[in-house]
Amino acid sequence: MILAINTSSLQFSIALARESGALIAEYTLASGKKGARPLFPALHEILVRTDVNLRDVKVLAAATGPGSFTGLRVGLSAAKGLCRALGIPIIGVPSLEALASQWTCLDLPICALVGSKKGEVFASLFRVRRGMGLVREKEDRSLRMTELPFFVKGRAVFLGDDFEGQSGMIQELLGSRAELGPPPAWTPRASAVAVIAGAPPL
Repeated sequence: MILAINTSSLQFSIALARESGALIAEYTLASGKKGARPLFPALHEILVRTDVNLRDVKVLAAATGPGSFTGLRVGLSAAKGLCRALGIPIIGVPSLEALASQWTCLDLPICALVGSKKGEVFASLFRVRRGMGLVREKEDRSLRMTELPFFVKGRAVFLGDDFEGQSGMIQELLGSRAELGPPPAWTPRASAVAVIAGAPPL
């Protein structure tokens, strides 16, 4: 069983999944007080509702960034503490890879964005390739939104962590080159972290 945590953005998410990636339970807070990370109350709720013993968890997966410094510090510190207490391994999953995996049905590159400070974003580019799954095409980079047309050369699917704040600017900057993923896919989820952590090595 995999316990997954994503605290890399303003949103917070924790999930319990089987090694196959099948979701058992997930708690996601899409908005709330900045810096609020109700990790342990959420974990308690999931365990009680699913009647799962924490000792049944064999792996802990955590989003490793890039993203919110405060959120990552809180989430990774808690994850390390749980792993030490349970004697289980931790698997780090890049935040932008997890976000990009949430909407991969189109045959286009996927540009994943997570907000940074001063109006900048962390961005990366991925593509789904037959028999290989999600493949990274560009490394994570910090840039201004106005640099996106140069970072993404052609048409692409865009996913971010702030649909209302980012989608309009993306469409304004890239026009018909930008295919927006559906709004629910713009909330970084722990279940995506769990799926990647549980995937067999290529």
